Amino acid sequence: MDRTHIYDYLYTESGREKIINSRLGNFTPPHSDFGDFFTLLSKLPVDHDSHNVPLITWNHILNIIYDVYDVPTDVERTVVLFKPAAMEIPEHTHTYFEIIYVLSGSSSHVINQTVQTFTAGDFCILPPAARHAQTACIDCDTVRILARPSAFTEICTGLLKGQDMLSRFLLGSIYNENSEQFLLFRTGDNAEIREHIFGMFGEMLSPDNYTDRILTGMLMVLLLRLSKHWQATTQIIPLGNSDHEIMLYVQENYSTITLEKLAAHLHYTVPYCSRYINKLFGCTFSQLLKQIRFQKADLLLQNSTLTVNQISKMIGYENPENFMRAFKKRHRMTPSQYRNQYAEKKEEAPMP
Repeated sequence: MDRTHIYDYLYTESGREKIINSRLGNFTPPHSDFGDFFTLLSKLPVDHDSHNVPLITWNHILNIIYDVYDVPTDVERTVVLFKPAAMEIPEHTHTYFEIIYVLSGSSSHVINQTVQTFTAGDFCILPPAARHAQTACIDCDTVRILARPSAFTEICTGLLKGQDMLSRFLLGSIYNENSEQFLLFRTGDNAEIREHIFGMFGEMLSPDNYTDRILTGMLMVLLLRLSKHWQATTQIIPLGNSDHEIMLYVQENYSTITLEKLAAHLHYTVPYCSRYINKLFGCTFSQLLKQIRFQKADLLLQNSTLTVNQISKMIGYENPENFMRAFKKRHRMTPSQYRNQYAEKKEEAPMP
């Protein structure tokens, strides 16, 4: 499906959507029981968890997909996507993973009773059983990807075998029903990731017997790309105090920090600090630092007019030639080529 049809789908209300949005817009819950809101949306009775929060199951999601979006009911679905919605979504919990991706603007959510604000390019991965509400979103476009836990335990098992933060988060979320943490990737204005999301919508809008397997595979590729390129700036929220302190200190001092300085700041021995970093982030200190430095370099090349030599010094490389060699090894192109390629993609990107 071409990009024009995908944009039309994302930003145009269908007749069914107008009807359901009108009904939900006039909804007045008796005794603040928002279970009726979700029953109205899915046409299935809603149960509640131990905190009396409406519990949304995968069957509710399928019923919404079949009814509101008018898609075939005889196609298996392990992964589904929802287009941007402006309405407020009351607090609820669910039995599946929910991935929130902000296409544009900023979006405010209440997750486990704490307000969180996400901006364009942010990916928030909520585990099953997370308590979640979304405020009305007028000036933002936020899409959601929902995935059954079986997507990871039965199909994409490779995601659970890694030693990175994503793998640990997924394992902990699947086997710890009371997990209150969520995972946050900040990708900024990355055109490749955005196009991948549009591609998933295109696949969903042309369903056949292969669609669910393709979407599941595309979700696996998406998560692996996020983990590969943005792991250094990934956040598990809420972090333990020491975990948060480590990431904050490295982020603030990435141009001059060393393992010895970090260990001294934390009052750890150097060997213990090294092992702890490896356990926490799934990589060595030098790998973590390199990822952070090059993500900073990427952003500076994309959004500033600083020279390559200036950027090299800003991220901690005194010798620009060493920076350029390392950059070329990472991206398979020079910093100048990367900057030019990004500028060209930005000019060619279609506007919604």
